[in-house]
Amino acid sequence: KGPSLHPSQLKTLCSYSFAELLGVECLGRSTLELTLKSEQLVLHTARASAIKAMIELFLSELKKDSGYVIALRSYITDDHSLLSFHRGDLIKLLPVATLEPGWQFGSTGGRSGLFPADIVQPAAAPDSSFSPERSGRRKSRLQP
Repeated sequence: KGPSLHPSQLKTLCSYSFAELLGVECLGRSTLELTLKSEQLVLHTARASAIKAMIELFLSELKKDSGYVIALRSYITDDHSLLSFHRGDLIKLLPVATLEPGWQFGSTGGRSGLFPADIVQPAAAPDSSFSPERSGRRKSRLQP
């Protein structure tokens, strides 16, 4: 916000989708950690708790009736009626007549099937910046 800085001088280095977000937590007063599908993003800011609250509020609105869940851990099975997936995969929930308690039905990667409900959490629907092919885990450290 200084007079010597013009918006045209700013450049986006990396963009993320809320659909990739597994969790957000404050690590002390000035450190915010975002757990994404394929990496940890650590932000250092004096407003860590305010940013965390804003992200959580925004996410809660995006998750309402999104029809998607994100895998908190991998689930690999040989049973063809069950859906195998990896941690961080975005799963589209599909309608089904009846489900046993504790199970959901959805699709990811061109496959569909049942999966345990306790290893996923509601997720924002994918947006234009979401890339299911993003892979590789790295630590990013951004400072203001």
